[in-house]
Amino acid sequence: MAKAVGFSPRARQGYSLVANLAAIPATLLLMLGCAASGPRLAPAVDDYERYVAEASALEPADLAADLLTSAQSEREAARALSAKGGKKEASFAMARAVADARAALAEAQAEDAMEAAAGCRRDARAAVERWEKAQRQLLETEQFAGRAAGEIPRVESSPGALDVPRMPLMYAPEKSAMVFYRDIQQAWTEWSEVARAQKVPIRDLEDRYQRAWQPADTSKVGPAADLQKHRALRLVQELQARVRREVSDPVCERASRLTLEAGAAEGAALREILELERGLKENLRGELEQMRSTAKTREDELFQAMQQLEGEFARITRDARGTIVSLADILFDFDRATLKRNVEFSLVRVATILNQFPEMHIAVEGHTDSVGRASYNQQLSEKRATAVYEFLASQGVAPERMVVAGYGDTRPVADNETAEGRQRNRRVDLVIQE
Repeated sequence: MAKAVGFSPRARQGYSLVANLAAIPATLLLMLGCAASGPRLAPAVDDYERYVAEASALEPADLAADLLTSAQSEREAARALSAKGGKKEASFAMARAVADARAALAEAQAEDAMEAAAGCRRDARAAVERWEKAQRQLLETEQFAGRAAGEIPRVESSPGALDVPRMPLMYAPEKSAMVFYRDIQQAWTEWSEVARAQKVPIRDLEDRYQRAWQPADTSKVGPAADLQKHRALRLVQELQARVRREVSDPVCERASRLTLEAGAAEGAALREILELERGLKENLRGELEQMRSTAKTREDELFQAMQQLEGEFARITRDARGTIVSLADILFDFDRATLKRNVEFSLVRVATILNQFPEMHIAVEGHTDSVGRASYNQQLSEKRATAVYEFLASQGVAPERMVVAGYGDTRPVADNETAEGRQRNRRVDLVIQE
């Protein structure tokens, strides 16, 4: 049931019982100081139905769906208790149902915003890659024509500017009773710091948290105390969801600007290419087309050769940058940057193919998942990329053909909130192009 969004080992240990959910029971849940009467049922039922309807409309997944299921279970429990005459017990169950339903809505909103941001980032990166391809074509044409093109716009931003800031790593307990009061308070403090750092408004949540928390007597036990802790926990979860949603919402606006900027630069480059080609004589134009056709054929041959390596060891894809060989993290022991001896044979095959295409350039790029400190991930990605670079060089791949870079966790290709996604993100990419 765990869902991670990234931070420190301290956060993983300290909050392993605290949820990566999203929202909280509202002020409409009455204060629990009056244990004799408990919260009233009628307003709680109305709130529950509204939150469930709004959350369901967003097609909740992952934690939001789990919270919705929990809310529905609590609602059924409230019905059963009420039918047996246990009005006080039913009111507590209904209060928990409202808390979970509101949490489901907030988490669904956060998930929706993060999914939209991921789509916008993909579109912007594709636009930048098309611009980079047009730039390369323009350079080829300039060299062939023997004269420079006119000035074209440059893309000043980078897709990396669209990445969502790091979040603390938290996990979802199955029941709030499993959470200690001190864990809730620590989680609230750290998430409040994240919210302030990202300039996310949380005054309303702070007011509600104070009302929910200050009267708490952590030495008390029983249904009222459990519900009070449940409310405080859900407030932490609502705070977490709000931060995730607020930092994701502006991404699409920034991505749209980057997409337009890259599109304009690409269009200008293509127009300059056309202008240069018009100035070529017919025979030179034919030679240019032949040169490009030959390059394309060689790229096809390289891609087909690399496809033979497709499998557990490597994923072979293609985009505007060229052929991309994504080497899986099985190359290395966990948290290490030294190549395993039993995978070196596979890298020898990669080097053999690369040596058949000496005109191709290779960018060796290291990547990690989002677990751990960003600075540590950056260093690990650089070390792993360097290890692959040095091995390829030892197998005869000319060092001047290769460049090395580490990108840490800034360029994920899959969801870092799943084990499968994190495994895909731990990789070394060989970006091969003419």
